[in-house]
Amino acid sequence: MSFTLPETISSSEDLMTLSLEISSYAKWFNQFVVAQKAGTKYQAAQPELSVVAGDVIRAWANEEQLTTARLDELVRTLESIKSQARTMTITLAAPATIELKKSLVGWARANISPDVLISFRFNATILGGMVVRFGSHVYDWSFRRVIMNERHKIPEIMSRV
Repeated sequence: MSFTLPETISSSEDLMTLSLEISSYAKWFNQFVVAQKAGTKYQAAQPELSVVAGDVIRAWANEEQLTTARLDELVRTLESIKSQARTMTITLAAPATIELKKSLVGWARANISPDVLISFRFNATILGGMVVRFGSHVYDWSFRRVIMNERHKIPEIMSRV
């Protein structure tokens, strides 16, 4: 199966949280199945899942019936993605909104790699724009850089005001 990360899972921390949540569910599911096979009622309540984790499990179960082996395979797939994914950091002047994160993650997954993981940071000193770190490259499209590159023009501009 070709697994696609949801756009709401953008960073390695998000992916780790999803993996832990699904691992917890898989442990419960395994015990539930064993109890059913033994003909007893399993007393432990099903762990509460986030919307994203529930969606991922349902999408995974659409391919084949959900079994403990399939859930274990899903957890291994998530861990494999985390260990092999390319990562980038995007620094903005303010915290990124959910819509902006989804947009940037969608673009990066369509144009860079379908499993790229993006950490979002913010630093008000860049004033606007963004700074992108990808591998050993840094792309600085911040307003601060533009202003600093043109600082010799500031006295001339101020004299016209």
